[in-house]
Amino acid sequence: MSNKTKPNVSVPKYLPLHIARATWSMKSGLEALQLSNWIDIDENFVPELNIKAQRLKESYSDVVATLPGSHAGQQEILEMLLAHLLEYFPEYYRLEGTKIENLKTGQVWEISDYEDVPIALAGQLVQEDLCLMQPTSEGHVLKAISSTFPLFWRVPDKIGLPLYRIHNPVPQFAEKLKHPLELYFERLRPDRPGTRIAWGIAPTPLLVIAWYQPTEGWEKAITAENAGEHLWLRTEHQTLRRLPKSGDILFTIRSFADPISALKDYPTNRQNLATVIRQMPPETQTYRGMQPFLEPLLAYLDR
Repeated sequence: MSNKTKPNVSVPKYLPLHIARATWSMKSGLEALQLSNWIDIDENFVPELNIKAQRLKESYSDVVATLPGSHAGQQEILEMLLAHLLEYFPEYYRLEGTKIENLKTGQVWEISDYEDVPIALAGQLVQEDLCLMQPTSEGHVLKAISSTFPLFWRVPDKIGLPLYRIHNPVPQFAEKLKHPLELYFERLRPDRPGTRIAWGIAPTPLLVIAWYQPTEGWEKAITAENAGEHLWLRTEHQTLRRLPKSGDILFTIRSFADPISALKDYPTNRQNLATVIRQMPPETQTYRGMQPFLEPLLAYLDR
C-alpha cells in the first residue's frame, strides 16, 4: 500500500494521502487493497480488545445495532473473518469444534451463542470496527454495525441511514462525494477490495471518545509550544469488501491516535499537515473540530 509507512518508526503507521501530498481535496482517496493487509494486528491488540469487551458489556446498544434483513450478511462477515484470521494469524486464534479462542487474551467464544447476531462476535475478534452496508433503492444503507471507536458520532444515530445521510454533516459531501462513492460501492467486486485513510485532529488519545471529558477552558491550555503533546492525529485505516454470497459490503474501520509530536522528526510531513489544514475551507475546519486550537496548532507545526 503506497501510503503505509515502514514499521518501527515514530511517524503514524498510516499516513493520510493529504499529508503525504500536501494537498487538500474532497476526494475519496480509495486505492486497491492487498488481502494480506485487510486486518491489522499490532501491539495494542490485547488492550483494545479488552476495551471492546468492556464496552459491549457496559453499553451494548452503543456498540452493536442490527436491522431485519441483515442476518445473512452478518453471518457471511463472521465466516469470512474467521477464515482470514485462522489463515493469516494462527498464532492469535485457534478454532476447536464450535469454539474460537483468542490465544493472546484467553477469551473463548461459543460461536453458536451468537447465532442471532453474528456481527457481535465478529466485532470482538479484531481491533477493527465493522459496518454492513446493504444495497437498496436509496443507495447503500447501514444495516448492521459493531463499532467501539467511532470518532464524534454514535451508533444509534447512524444505523438504518443510507450512505449520503450518514455523511450529511460533512461539508461538500453531497456535491463532491455522494455520486462517486455510490458508484464505487455499486462497482465493487469481491476480488477487488478497496482501502482509504481518513484522518482528523483530536484533543485526546482516547479511541473511545465517549470517555473523553474535557475540562472547562481546555483549549486555552494549548499553546504553540505544547500543541504537539496536547493534540493527536487520529487516523482510520478503512477497507471495503463485497461479500460474494449476499452481495452486501463490509466496511471496516481501524483507528489510531498518534501525538502530533510524533511528526517532530519528520519536517516534510509536519509542514505538509500545516499546508493541508490551511487549504481546508473554514467550514471543514469547523466540522473537524479544529477551530478551538487552530492557531496554536499551526504555530507549532510551523516551528
